[in-house]
Amino acid sequence: MTIQKLLCAALALSLLLPALTCVASAESDWPPGRALPHFSPPAETLDAIDAVEMPMAQRLAVACLQGVVNRARPRIFLVDRDHDTRDSWGNDLGLSYEFMPWRDVLLKYLDEIKGLVIFNPAVPDTANVANTAAGVEDALAVSPALAAELSAAPYNLPVLLDLRDAPITDKLSAYRWMHANYWDRCTRRTVSGLVPDGHFPLRDFSTAVRAAIVWLDPKVPEEREVLALFFDDTKPLECFYTGWWPDEGAGISFASAYGVTTVPSDFYLNYTVYSGMSGQLDIPPVPAKPPLEDGKIYLSVNFSDGDNIQYDQGAMRIPRLWGSPQRGEVPIGWTFSPAMLDAGPQILNWYYATATENDVLICGPSGLGYSTAAQWPGKDFAQGYGAMTNGYFERAGMNIVTVWQKLTGSRAEWYMGAMPGLLGVTTQFENGRLSPKVRYTRGGKPVIWLGCEVSGSWGSMSYDNGTENILEHMCAAAELDTKEPQFFMGQADVWHTSVSDFVRLRDDLEAAFPGRFVFVRPDHLMMLAGEYYAKPFLVSLQKPAIDENGGPAAITDGSFTTGWQAAGPGQAALTIDLGESVVLDRYVLKNAGANYLDESLNSKAWELEVSADGEAWKKIDSVSGNGENIAYRNLRGQCARYIRLIVTDPGAGGVARVQALEIYGVPAARANDLRVRARSCFNDLRAKLTNPVYEFLAWLQALEWGSKS
Repeated sequence: MTIQKLLCAALALSLLLPALTCVASAESDWPPGRALPHFSPPAETLDAIDAVEMPMAQRLAVACLQGVVNRARPRIFLVDRDHDTRDSWGNDLGLSYEFMPWRDVLLKYLDEIKGLVIFNPAVPDTANVANTAAGVEDALAVSPALAAELSAAPYNLPVLLDLRDAPITDKLSAYRWMHANYWDRCTRRTVSGLVPDGHFPLRDFSTAVRAAIVWLDPKVPEEREVLALFFDDTKPLECFYTGWWPDEGAGISFASAYGVTTVPSDFYLNYTVYSGMSGQLDIPPVPAKPPLEDGKIYLSVNFSDGDNIQYDQGAMRIPRLWGSPQRGEVPIGWTFSPAMLDAGPQILNWYYATATENDVLICGPSGLGYSTAAQWPGKDFAQGYGAMTNGYFERAGMNIVTVWQKLTGSRAEWYMGAMPGLLGVTTQFENGRLSPKVRYTRGGKPVIWLGCEVSGSWGSMSYDNGTENILEHMCAAAELDTKEPQFFMGQADVWHTSVSDFVRLRDDLEAAFPGRFVFVRPDHLMMLAGEYYAKPFLVSLQKPAIDENGGPAAITDGSFTTGWQAAGPGQAALTIDLGESVVLDRYVLKNAGANYLDESLNSKAWELEVSADGEAWKKIDSVSGNGENIAYRNLRGQCARYIRLIVTDPGAGGVARVQALEIYGVPAARANDLRVRARSCFNDLRAKLTNPVYEFLAWLQALEWGSKS
């Protein structure tokens, strides 16, 4: 059994018991291995509430109403000026909704609301306590004034709990009381961090799943102690923290030490609606990479903060970013959360539908969610989190992960080794001037530093406020007396940078150093670096593939949603011409299930053959009894130009289907070049020399933030 299967089996087993003991409803579609829940498909016509001018106290009640009602089936849709206007996502995704006054919506669904929970205005955090209790009790969290209205005709809702009567005097006593009285009835699959000020995005989700809602800062010792009461009951890879933290660094580090990953989402609106929409994606093809040329400086530029799903839903599409008329002029990596497969799959699909060939979605830090590797609780978590991230980014059409802070040493090997679909990783920080710009794990996966070795500064291009630092460091790189190609990746702070800034950066570099710089997609940068350092990369991208009848087969275009289907039932064959002899490393076969089709349509058995001339063939791999949507197979030691896949058992229906066939390797001419091999070995040695330094620094950092006590 492969490590991937072992990890998945262990994860499923570890999640099974908590899933069975959690409350029902929304969690009935929250199976083991899924980070966040899916809700039912939205009603044909939703009842929409305009919350733009709504007082804060009413917003909290309406968010609870939406969460309780949408738990069974999404029927209520909230509109807010800053996050979801009448002419944005609702219309873009084809939702049908009619506006109603919120009190009329309440009357419509009054039978589903069991009563009221009153918060204490003198202790603001009781709003979160009331919301938590409301989710458990199928109630509304309300102010005393609103309670007076809703407990009278025509609503006549009973008061189930009045927190003014509870022994709560401050923030700490509020959350201690909540833990003592409601934690046992809350889900263990998430804890939500939300400001207790009437802030209502995400509260439909937290209410629907019966989450504990807190606002505690682990940097404050007394608050850390109370927060630990909740986190001590969580388990790695089972619980994802949703919302946000009072202090980013302290919160992310605290949660990471428990094996709990943060999904920044405190401004995400209508989760219960968007998560219930179709999960079918249409991934666009990937263009062929540019050629590797001596003397060129290959630069990829990325936008930060895509791990925030509310940014994916909101700010990402504003006019200076995705909405820019200049988008597409320069290749750009857009960090994005693969958790949108759960939270809003059709929002993700909209970005793919509107992307240009120069737009690439890559995983925001640090994979499936935001965490810091230095605080990870150990090998089992790193491998399990890697495997879980791999499953998500494969289905989301991504293959690059950005990691915040550092990822090196054993943590890199554990994490990246569990991601067979990974093309490469970027890191924010490295170990200073001695660190290579591109280093490789033992498994041959690239890690690219978002910095510049020339300057010797840490993270010098990892979070640029604009593009000034990137320009400065690239000018320094261009002054180096070298004929060898160079590879850099810069990331800009999305809150202060625009698409036009990246276009201007390209123009400035071209003016200063004509023909020297090549702006490339992040995935192309990984491939070009692999070619230069003679490390395995995706050699089959956009290479010609034909079926046994001579017809084209769309299995090498970088998309699993195009694919190929045989003309008739029975055995079928496909051939790829790599264009040159390649030392093969591995291949990935994506079956029907990878494209959200019925898994019974997956190929059950196949053979892989290779040839140097397209005439004489040799079988090098054979698979039978396959049940996987995506199969990862090793081919080390083989060399060929032509690859032939023979599907011997097409599965249900008897017609062969192949969504994608990815071949990884190194062109033989480079693999056999002694100078290339020597350069690659030297680069690997430099990376190994810096690892002990990092391990010591990571240990010191873990002492500061990693302790649970």
